[in-house]
Amino acid sequence: MSKLRYLWAHHRVAAIGFALALLLALFFTGRLMNRAVYWSDPAHRDQMPEAWMTPRYLARSWDLPVETVTALLAPPDARDLVTEGRPTLERIAKAKGRPVADLIADLAAALPAARQATPAGDGQ
Repeated sequence: MSKLRYLWAHHRVAAIGFALALLLALFFTGRLMNRAVYWSDPAHRDQMPEAWMTPRYLARSWDLPVETVTALLAPPDARDLVTEGRPTLERIAKAKGRPVADLIADLAAALPAARQATPAGDGQ
């Protein structure tokens, strides 16, 4: 305990910097572990699209590049379909003026084919 008092008395800035660095390291380690556990669960792999999902979520679930999933949702010239909030499938369907059920059905049919067309390991 005396060493901590000494550090605090003589190297306060360094001690604060070290504590902040340690907290940041713990935070990012926790995030990494949380995501590793989540995506290693087989229930989160190859999930069928739902209205709340984003293209990025589907890309991770299907181990595809985000660009591939985005291309399945819209032609390449359609930029910024959703300007507010996260681009969920529901918001994308609304921006395109089509029922979300149709968009989900089209995407559910296209994802397995996109997976076969993408070389192994090309996702994220």
